[in-house]
Amino acid sequence: MAQRWIWDGIRRGIDQLSGATIWQLTTAPVITHNIYGEQIYSSTDGTRIAFLREISLSTDGSPDPAEKRRELWVYELPTKRAAYVSDAVGPFATTPLTDALYYVRLCSNDDASKHRYRLTRLNLKTMERDDVFHFSDCPLPISATVSSDERFFVGAFRIRDNLYGLYRIDLARGSWEVFHEKEDILNPHLQFEPSEGKDILVQWNRGGIVDEAGNIVRLVGEEGATLYVIDIDGKNFRPLPVGKPFTEPITGHECWVGVTKQVILTAGDGTIYLAKAGEEKAKVVTKKKGFNHISASADGRFFVVDDFRNGVLYVGSLATRRCLPLCDSHASCGRPQYTHTHPYITPDNRYVIFNSDQTGICQIYAAEIPDGFLDDLTAS
Repeated sequence: MAQRWIWDGIRRGIDQLSGATIWQLTTAPVITHNIYGEQIYSSTDGTRIAFLREISLSTDGSPDPAEKRRELWVYELPTKRAAYVSDAVGPFATTPLTDALYYVRLCSNDDASKHRYRLTRLNLKTMERDDVFHFSDCPLPISATVSSDERFFVGAFRIRDNLYGLYRIDLARGSWEVFHEKEDILNPHLQFEPSEGKDILVQWNRGGIVDEAGNIVRLVGEEGATLYVIDIDGKNFRPLPVGKPFTEPITGHECWVGVTKQVILTAGDGTIYLAKAGEEKAKVVTKKKGFNHISASADGRFFVVDDFRNGVLYVGSLATRRCLPLCDSHASCGRPQYTHTHPYITPDNRYVIFNSDQTGICQIYAAEIPDGFLDDLTAS
C-alpha cells in the first residue's frame, strides 16, 4: 500500500549560540514528541526518524491521560514530510545497526482474545510493517530492547510488589521465557549492547516504591539509582561503578557508546561519566551543573546533553572531552515528560533532534549542526 506523506516543517531561523539552523519539524496542535533520546529512533542513514502523537479522546475537553490514543509517525528530514504509521501502545525498541523499530500495538479488530496485542516491526527505510509476535500469555512490557541481530526482544514486567522480571522473546521461534528477576528495577531503561547483542544494560532504582495501581510513589530510596549489566541468559551480573558509593547518585539517563562497550551517563551534580563493566572506576568526561539527558552518536564519537536548568543543548567530543553549546531548545523542562528535550544525534551526525514546548504544545525540532562545528570539537 502506498504511503501518504504530509508536508510539515517550519524554518525557525539561526540559533545565536552556534549558528545552527533550527527547524520545527511538526506543527499539528497536539502533543508530539520524539519518544526518548537514549535510543536513536532513526534510519541508519539519518534521513528518517520516528515520533509519537498523543491524541485526546476525551469528549468533555478534559486532559484525562487515560483517554488518549497514541500514534506512531515517521518524519523524512530531507523533504520535511511526515507519514502516519499506526496506533501504538509502546514501549519502543531499536538498534543502531538496522533500520528496524519494534513496538507494541493493539489491533483494532473484533477479536476480543488476548492475542490482540502484537509486537510489530517497522522498517524506517521501506516503511514495511510486520507483526512478529502475538502477546497471549506473555505479559506486556514496561520497557523493552532488541538485540543487534534482531533475534531477541527483551521486555520488563512487574511480578509482584517491588519484584520485577525480564523476559526474552526468541523472534525466530516465537517463544518466550523469563530469565532474570530482581527487586527495584521498576524503571529499567533496558538497552542491548549493540556490537555483539549479548549484554543488557539495566537501571536499578534501589529503594523505589510503586503502589498496586502501578503509580511510582518513590522513584529511588536513599541509595539512589545505579546500573548493572547481565548477559542474554540473565547471568554474569556486573555492576557499573556509578551511583553510591562510587559517584554522586545518577540521574537515570544513560546509553551505550557505539560499539565501544562503554556506557555514558550523567550524575546529579552534572558530571558526565564513561563506565564499563569490570572496571573499578568510572571516567569523568566533563562536568557542568544541570547536565541531565544524554545520548551518544551512533558512531560513538560524540554526545548531546541538555542543561536541565534552562534547556540549552550541548554537543561534546568523547575523544577530546570538549563540549560546546549548540542551541537553546526553549523547552520548559517541567513535570510532564514531553516538556523534556530528550535529545539525540541522527546517525549521519547532521542533526540533533529534540522536544520543545515553546509554542505551548510540545513539538519536535531539529538543530542542523553547522559546518565545522564537530571539527572544532575534535581538533587537538
